[in-house]
Amino acid sequence: MFKEKGYDEFLAQKLRESREDIKNGKVLTFEESKAKTQALVERKAKELSEMEMRAYA
Repeated sequence: MFKEKGYDEFLAQKLRESREDIKNGKVLTFEESKAKTQALVERKAKELSEMEMRAYA
């Protein structure tokens, strides 16, 4: 298997950061994450629709 140089160190750092976030309560529940994602998708859909309306005006 091919791995880029420094990948193991990068991964170890990300795992440390994630564990610290969990310890410090910097997490979202599944429901919170789902709601944030849904709001983002809706906002982007609205922006795209507005851009298309301007393009045809």
